[in-house]
Amino acid sequence: MASVADVTKDSDVIAPVSIRSYLTDGSVARLCDELSRLTGVPIWLRDVDGSVVVPREGGTLWDLTTPERGAARAYALINRVVPERMDLFLAPLQSSRGPIGAIAMPADWDRDDPIGRRALERAVILLAGTIVETVESSIALGQRVGDLDALYRLSSALARAHDADSVLEIALDLALDALKCDAGSIAMLDEKTGDLTHRVTRNLSADWLAESSPLSIDGMLRSSALRGDVVCVEDLMHDDRIADASRPRAERLSSLITTGLVYQGRSAGLVRLYGREPREFTKSECDLLRSIADHAAMVVALQRLRQLREQDQQTQRQLRLAADVQRRMMPRTMPSYDRLDLAAKYAPSFQLGGDFYDIFEKGGTNRELGIAVGDVVGKGVPAAILMSAARASLRAFAGEEWRLQEVIRKLNQAIVRDTLESEFLTLWCGVIEPRSMELAYCAAGHDPAMLFSRDSAAAGGDSGGFTVKLLDEGGMAVGIDAGQTYDVGKVLLRAGDTLLLYTDGLSEALNFEGEAFGRHRIRKCVIDLLSTNASATAQEIIDRLVWSLRQFAGVRLSGDDITIVALRVR
Repeated sequence: MASVADVTKDSDVIAPVSIRSYLTDGSVARLCDELSRLTGVPIWLRDVDGSVVVPREGGTLWDLTTPERGAARAYALINRVVPERMDLFLAPLQSSRGPIGAIAMPADWDRDDPIGRRALERAVILLAGTIVETVESSIALGQRVGDLDALYRLSSALARAHDADSVLEIALDLALDALKCDAGSIAMLDEKTGDLTHRVTRNLSADWLAESSPLSIDGMLRSSALRGDVVCVEDLMHDDRIADASRPRAERLSSLITTGLVYQGRSAGLVRLYGREPREFTKSECDLLRSIADHAAMVVALQRLRQLREQDQQTQRQLRLAADVQRRMMPRTMPSYDRLDLAAKYAPSFQLGGDFYDIFEKGGTNRELGIAVGDVVGKGVPAAILMSAARASLRAFAGEEWRLQEVIRKLNQAIVRDTLESEFLTLWCGVIEPRSMELAYCAAGHDPAMLFSRDSAAAGGDSGGFTVKLLDEGGMAVGIDAGQTYDVGKVLLRAGDTLLLYTDGLSEALNFEGEAFGRHRIRKCVIDLLSTNASATAQEIIDRLVWSLRQFAGVRLSGDDITIVALRVR
């Protein structure tokens, strides 16, 4: 944003009010493009007549297009097609001379995210407010052709700047030239410590720059400038607000004008300009410095936004690689047994998940089958790392022996030893001896597995001729108490039995009314399927559960990782 010569010198003739009167390099339109790519929501800049301002190809200046083409372009940036019917959210650009345009985006994003929508609407309103503030500065300086030219040169130069330091150098040099000052500096705030660090300086000694104490009493001038005020000192040697007049005297500085680099209400630093002679700064000069600082702050913020987007893209690439590694850790194929049909589904809520399952055989003559389902507390990268460690440890301990209580005890001690108090996991682990079909199991704080068996005596009610046994013998979650002991339950599997294991992403999934899917719906879903199709496969059982869950939870399905393992006995 900057002023241009559309504001005539003749105060009786007022140029048409339009956002085009205050655009130079199209940086606001490009900012809308960057926000669209960052948020996944189309955002565009409208003129007061409804036409759309778009960056010109090649990255300089801007063009106008029709409302329809402008909206289609904004949607195309995020690989979406404009819907047939679209309601708009408009953040108006209201200047003292009347409306000049608006920032537009769809009121309905086609996704259930009211909190995110309100946050983005507030951000767009803040951006509109920033634009209007800049416009007001341009209006106030409309009669000063030299100032207008300075702002134009600033915007053009900033558009070509490649990094934040280049932006600051351009802003400082232009401010010194436009305000006819002799020395100056731009210092940036450290986001962690709050300290000011000089990034660009002109004609100031090393001693002056090395002094960290405020120039004014209690830093009052600095605090005021950081809030966005333009602070002026006509004579540094005789102003009651200056703490030590000997400092500016030694540096041969007599006057000061300073303000903060403020963008969307947040201060990023200070620009300070000094004169060798006492002088009174005019309101026009104050407004000009404020405008230069606003421009520099906005461009620096935009560059930071681009850097964050690039970093996010790099992080996403790394997460995709990590997710691929995690998926490869899951069993690629199921062990083959004449009497067993196995299937599993793993659906992380993020690219990396905290759920895991494992199905493996010990080998040898007996070919005992191990089945495990776990759920690590938390989500994302920390949960995925703990999940990987738990799965590797379980495999290692299970390879040493098949005494299930010892396997879980060793795993528990290893997790306690290597993790924080807040890091633990729930686990259901079972071992099947294929000749006797005996299942030994341990439920360590995990939802019990469900064993469905046909029972003619259970034909009444909603049991559908099935009994459902909860396999819940075990102990507390793994990784909490190193001295915990675990019980092992045993049950004989019969032909026609179905064993179902799952994580709480299935049972605790919520619908729009906040109601959980629950164990009773899992039970009913499986019984309904087996009642109509007694030979249903393990994969068909999982597919039916996932279908029922989607019917129940709809778009809210992605709240937690979901893992399901099904086993049918032939």
